[in-house]
Amino acid sequence: MHIITRDRIVYSFNRDYRPVQQVDPGDKIRFETYDARTGTILNESDLLDQPHPRGLNPATGPVFVRGAEPGDTLCVEIQAIQLASQGFIGIKAGTGNLGHLAEHYVTKIVRIEGDTAHFDDRIRFPIRPMIGVIGTAPADEAVPTLYPGPHGGNMDHQDVKVGSRVYLPVFVEGALFGLGDVHAAMGDGEISMLGIEISAEVTVGLELIKGKSINRPWIETANAWITTGDAPKLVDAITIACEEMASLLQRKLEISFEEAYLLMSATGDVRIGQVCNPNNFPATIRVVFPKINPT
Repeated sequence: MHIITRDRIVYSFNRDYRPVQQVDPGDKIRFETYDARTGTILNESDLLDQPHPRGLNPATGPVFVRGAEPGDTLCVEIQAIQLASQGFIGIKAGTGNLGHLAEHYVTKIVRIEGDTAHFDDRIRFPIRPMIGVIGTAPADEAVPTLYPGPHGGNMDHQDVKVGSRVYLPVFVEGALFGLGDVHAAMGDGEISMLGIEISAEVTVGLELIKGKSINRPWIETANAWITTGDAPKLVDAITIACEEMASLLQRKLEISFEEAYLLMSATGDVRIGQVCNPNNFPATIRVVFPKINPT
């Protein structure tokens, strides 16, 4: 197994970055990741009132996948997510969906024990580990790890979790893959701009699908196909994700657009990844469709 330590981090997906390691399709890799603030929030007196000096949402990597070329697809199987013993969640005054009510900066340290998050001495709930940032290098300009895009990036979808496969476009030689921004739990929408931000160790397996290009990431679970969209306006992100699902169903089920459109309306679900700063930050959307085996 390859191990990429958390000191090998970047704050953007960039075709010009030198890879930290070369791997082969079929290899297993363990990524040690930092939380969204690179380990600088250690107690509840550490507030989010100052920008991080280097950036937000560091991704560990990038790794060079031998044989990956533009027009290929990289399949990433999420095999394990091991969380640190504590994470944090916070409020930035004036920010998020309830920014008009949020007058103060607040940091809350959340203890993780087994499968449980301890919000305080009275309130606890099950963890839902997921990966917020996962992607490959774009073909053109670098994209900060704070943002989503066709390369992946900060999608913040709950379905990027253990057991899922994430399919990513390859735009440059070697793909230059990285991941980070793990959450112990994050509600759909990430309405205050943070989930439970936490350092972690993420184990993945990589497969390369040669000569099969995709427009943007999609996700496969045991029971569903999931397409993604992102845009500054929520409605535009929904449209992108729906268009992607219509295309995916036409390929998977060998049906017409009209049939795909009808099926999506009957049994597809539109879900929000993040809409934490409406009209000022890209919204991310996923369309979840249950797997169907035509008879």
